[in-house]
Amino acid sequence: MSSVPIRAVLDTNVMVSALFWRGVPYSVLRKGIERRYAILISPAIIEEIFSTLVRKFAFPSRDAREFLEMIVARSTVVIPTTRVRAIRTDPADNKILECAIAGGATHIVTGDKDILTLETYQKIKIVTPARFLKHAL
Repeated sequence: MSSVPIRAVLDTNVMVSALFWRGVPYSVLRKGIERRYAILISPAIIEEIFSTLVRKFAFPSRDAREFLEMIVARSTVVIPTTRVRAIRTDPADNKILECAIAGGATHIVTGDKDILTLETYQKIKIVTPARFLKHAL
């Protein structure tokens, strides 16, 4: 393991999976909440998580806000200033890269195939939750 502190952006799919199921994404998020690595998050990702929970999963708004408040309290919120267009198949996914760049991320943790296809972006490793647990933590 590197001596560089791990700073990771967790994609929305990882966050939502961690909330509903006790699998690998849950372990990834828990280790971040325990501060074994730094979670990076942006307002755009916060909004996407909220929207996904409320609209797609019919999660109560109040509960979604409480979940996000807990995440934000244990994360570093970054404000991206650079826009990228690296993911053309789903341009909304570029917000993950933008957050990673702004926060000096070492990793992006995702299950999204469009993002995973990149493998790295500006020296940021793009990995699945399982690979992150096995090789980074």
